[in-house]
Amino acid sequence: MVEWLEGLGVEMERSDMSFSVSKQPDGSGGYEWGNGYGISSLLAQKANILKTSFWRMLREIFKFKNDALTYLENHEHNPDLDCNETLGQFIQLHGYSLLFQEAYLIPVCAGMWSSSSQGVLSLSAFFVLSFFRNHDLLQLFSYPQLPTVKACSQSFVNKVKGELESMGCRIKTSCWVKSVSSLDGAAGYRVLENDGSEETYDSVILGVHAPNALKVLGAEATHHELRILAACQYVQRYIPPP
Repeated sequence: MVEWLEGLGVEMERSDMSFSVSKQPDGSGGYEWGNGYGISSLLAQKANILKTSFWRMLREIFKFKNDALTYLENHEHNPDLDCNETLGQFIQLHGYSLLFQEAYLIPVCAGMWSSSSQGVLSLSAFFVLSFFRNHDLLQLFSYPQLPTVKACSQSFVNKVKGELESMGCRIKTSCWVKSVSSLDGAAGYRVLENDGSEETYDSVILGVHAPNALKVLGAEATHHELRILAACQYVQRYIPPP
């Protein structure tokens, strides 16, 4: 992906991979902290300095690193060990506190994989811990700076648009696709737009989420397509504006 973007001449920059979480007070209390600016982020909520539960959570983050590395080393040196353990089972086995789960591990994972809390705990422990290790996410501070597109997505959208147009491609925008179906007795596909107009193509690529793809394919979806697309589960997420 990075190589493709660089080939298009898209400018890249290093992203800020810091982490922060905020939960408004309820019956069990709230919390707010982060790791982007050292101690000032750590104690974004000044009351944290007096909370023994908060300092226990920080100790558990260091413990989590050691437990994760030991777990991965054991499994990599003993391929016969069961790798089906969930993250929730791993947490329970090692006795992590509820605050560690709610104020650190679950938000970090949910932010990366857009998953619900229960979905995070159902993830493979081996997968999550391997990901954390391979991306240097096991430490409290100094998260890695990964490459990202400079000036947001519009910069590479314009580059891709220009590249396609230089190849003679015609780009249609603002046209809602209602359905995609096979041509009767011929190769190719019919694309029906919301305004009733139709286009025919040799091939069609659906660059949408699985539920939307199923809706567009409708009765045309094959058993194989239904099996794969229906297996993709989604949850509603709200991303607040910056």
